[in-house]
Amino acid sequence: MMRTRYLLLCLLLMLSAGCQVDPVNSQGASTATTSPPPTPSTVPTATALPTATITASPTPSSTATGTPTATALPTVTPTPGPAAQYPRFILIDQDRQTMYVYEDGVEIRRIPVSTGLPDQDLTITPAWEGEVGRYVGTFFAFGTWADEAWYLFYHHGSILIHSAPYLKENGAKVYQELDALGVRPASHGCIRLPPEEATWFTEWQPKGAHVIILPLTPQP
Repeated sequence: MMRTRYLLLCLLLMLSAGCQVDPVNSQGASTATTSPPPTPSTVPTATALPTATITASPTPSSTATGTPTATALPTVTPTPGPAAQYPRFILIDQDRQTMYVYEDGVEIRRIPVSTGLPDQDLTITPAWEGEVGRYVGTFFAFGTWADEAWYLFYHHGSILIHSAPYLKENGAKVYQELDALGVRPASHGCIRLPPEEATWFTEWQPKGAHVIILPLTPQP
């Protein structure tokens, strides 16, 4: 039934379109000359993309590097100076016009001094090393007095450590050239001390103490 309706519908469509129709065949069905329906193109099968395999980067293994061991440096023992070599030591620095007094390597006193005039050999204080000698006390030389004198050595006369020179006026001591102490050479070769420091020096009892007198550097 459905097939007959379909054929009639196709026949009507052909007649209205002016198409030629073949006579009905012996089974009573007409054969329509139709173009075959287009064969659908085969849809290509989608090729599955390869699944990306994530390869974990190897974690660098931290190789424990041994911490370098610090090499202990040898202990440097400073060469002890003269002050550390003697129980009692005196250094007279003519460039500084200063006398340094040490006990067991420790400075205990710093005293301004005035050494010999460098103008001629008769009045210079030469560089020297030795020990403090005998106590001389008060003496008179070159028209002045001086106290608390201690003998060091001989150079055109006795080289002593003593107080600043003074004159006696009406029974009083009038000291001379105190302004030179710690500043400039002014003596005839001896080492002059301030009066109060000369007293301290005697109380310290310096006999036998080791002494080094440094040379005076010539001034340009």
